[in-house]
Amino acid sequence: MTSPMLNTTPVQKPASRPAAKPKIESLDIYRALAISAVIIIHVTSNPVVRMRQRPDSLLAIFYDFWNRFSQFAVPSFVFLSGLVLFYNYWDPERPRRGWVAGFYKKRLLYIFVPYVVWSFVYFLMVQSEKGNAPFDHMKQFLGSLLTGNNYEHLYYFVMLIQYYVLFPLLLFILQKKHAARFLIPFAVLFQTAFYFLNNKVLHWPSGDIFATYFLLFSLGALAGMNYERVTAVLSKWLWLLLPAFILSGLAFVFASKLYYEWEPRLIPYKMYFNFGIYYLFTASACLSLLIIANGLFRLLNNSWLARFLSGIGAASFAIFLVHPLFLHYWRLEAVNRYGAYYHYLTWLGAPVILLLSLGFYKLLRRWKWSWILIGR
Repeated sequence: MTSPMLNTTPVQKPASRPAAKPKIESLDIYRALAISAVIIIHVTSNPVVRMRQRPDSLLAIFYDFWNRFSQFAVPSFVFLSGLVLFYNYWDPERPRRGWVAGFYKKRLLYIFVPYVVWSFVYFLMVQSEKGNAPFDHMKQFLGSLLTGNNYEHLYYFVMLIQYYVLFPLLLFILQKKHAARFLIPFAVLFQTAFYFLNNKVLHWPSGDIFATYFLLFSLGALAGMNYERVTAVLSKWLWLLLPAFILSGLAFVFASKLYYEWEPRLIPYKMYFNFGIYYLFTASACLSLLIIANGLFRLLNNSWLARFLSGIGAASFAIFLVHPLFLHYWRLEAVNRYGAYYHYLTWLGAPVILLLSLGFYKLLRRWKWSWILIGR
């Protein structure tokens, strides 16, 4: 299974196929860091809206900072998806044959089926709370299934499925002689063209379209093709990558203040600055996170913390699916009920939701049918 949120060690096949590559153990720590950022985004989303009544207050700035600075989360999973797919399947010297049907079958069973099941769970929850009879609105459910709109986080699966559809064709093209060397230049041109075309002409809701993250997926693909060499180079340049991540992240967080308060002369060029800031932020975050995860894996050296983080990473697919359900009821039963402790309970929700989701995964994985809910 090669979802970026899952343990992706390939299953050993008959000798006629290339031998499975060893699992990259540090990637589970990468997943743990990325899924933690996802939870921070969702935990802070309601307070960000609520604090707009006092936009210049320290609390408003605090919530907005963590919400926006954590926006590298989904791009980092897209990057990891490209890395894992190309790490497992890239072999220009001995290209695989007859693998495409099995590739799609696994993703149909272990990605699409859980996506449909959880889409229906969230659809039932929303319709019930609106006082609607869910089965009277099945047309709405099916329409939202195609767009990922049955709940706020499900768009990710629609976009991920697009990459899975495209992957065999991309792999076929890039395994042609010298084609891989043009991947990043092409990705930069493609990303630039799509960004400005979408902003000027198409106006598509870009979050659920593969083209929005194609540069990041391509960077992941490059890392997957040459994992050892790329990580060695990145480690040497971490002194530059990490400041680029932090500084571009700050620019991303405070972009509105930059344009409208600090330097209004930049407003006519806002679209160009937004493009540069966003992709520098997300690309440097993905690359930095890869090296940070490697470093943590070596530093922690099979300690309880390493095992805990790796456990979160292994469960990240399930955590991504279920955590909004726990968060919804945490807000109803704790945050909203005890309003005097609103801010404390909001932040307490992050570890509570994470641990509940992790416990859900560990409980379910004992049963053979659990793949219906948490993949494999």
